[in-house]
Amino acid sequence: MIGVESDTEIRFSSNTMQWTSVALIFCSVAALGWTCCTPDQWEGIGSQFSSYAGFFHHGLIKEFSNVAYDFTNNRSAVFLRYYSGDIEAKIKIVVRFDGEDEGGFLYVDHYDRHMCWKKKLEGKFRKCCIPKHAKRLGDFSLGLKGDYNVTSYDIKGKRLNIALTVQELGENVCAPVAQFAIGRVGYYDVLRNVGFVNITPGIKDETVFDVPPDCEDDWSGFDLPIDIDRQDYILGI
Repeated sequence: MIGVESDTEIRFSSNTMQWTSVALIFCSVAALGWTCCTPDQWEGIGSQFSSYAGFFHHGLIKEFSNVAYDFTNNRSAVFLRYYSGDIEAKIKIVVRFDGEDEGGFLYVDHYDRHMCWKKKLEGKFRKCCIPKHAKRLGDFSLGLKGDYNVTSYDIKGKRLNIALTVQELGENVCAPVAQFAIGRVGYYDVLRNVGFVNITPGIKDETVFDVPPDCEDDWSGFDLPIDIDRQDYILGI
């Protein structure tokens, strides 16, 4: 399980420079193409409530996750506690790209069933950024005015339309705070509400990216009610 220690928790209002020093220098092309990006390595805790509706099925999904994002080494990991109706599951989802042009793999390790699935991913590992075409909705404070300032963006995606709230930390660096998304995933209309807390820079334990050596390509035995083999656990973009 990906741990987040409270004694290393970042207090963004006073430690902006600590975030900036952890992030690697972005190339000029990336700076032109993005509004802001998260640090290249960070961990945090996310909670997500999703409703879905299809022709035959509908329901509510609750997900509580520990997230590790490592753009430096082209990988991410999510340890997920998943609840939907009578289904409860503990799952680890790992995305790893080993080379520049070789693509990568997504792994879903179902702890309760002692089974693991994988699938090939094309392209490159996605950098966690807000695109330039995002519409800035405005700036506001969470809680007491002026104490915790954030910015919201409206992002039109291929599958989902997203309202994303971040804390801007300077030097084109930002940290995720909350996300509201609506759209279509597979055969389902989906509405998602996501929040992030306790974000810390760096990766404390690289074993969070480990996966079993015997993950299967055959997904026929995977029976959760909505596709969980997705890469958008970080910002949903």
